[in-house]
Amino acid sequence: MKLGTKIIGNFGAMHPLWFGEVVAIDTTKTPECKVNWEGPSGGHTWMLLKEINDAVGKLSPIGYYTEEAYYAS
Repeated sequence: MKLGTKIIGNFGAMHPLWFGEVVAIDTTKTPECKVNWEGPSGGHTWMLLKEINDAVGKLSPIGYYTEEAYYAS
């Protein structure tokens, strides 16, 4: 994971996708990143790097994904 990576949050069929970007990475303890979200709600989320699925072809219905993994599946 690197700064500028695009992230997509998928929370199920009844909810719109969230689109964000990694703006900070902290590996001092447990590796985590800060994602700034676009749209009317905006804001940011700190999340563990292992919560973001970046494996192409391994999508589940709900979760956080890199843009590359989401659209390649």
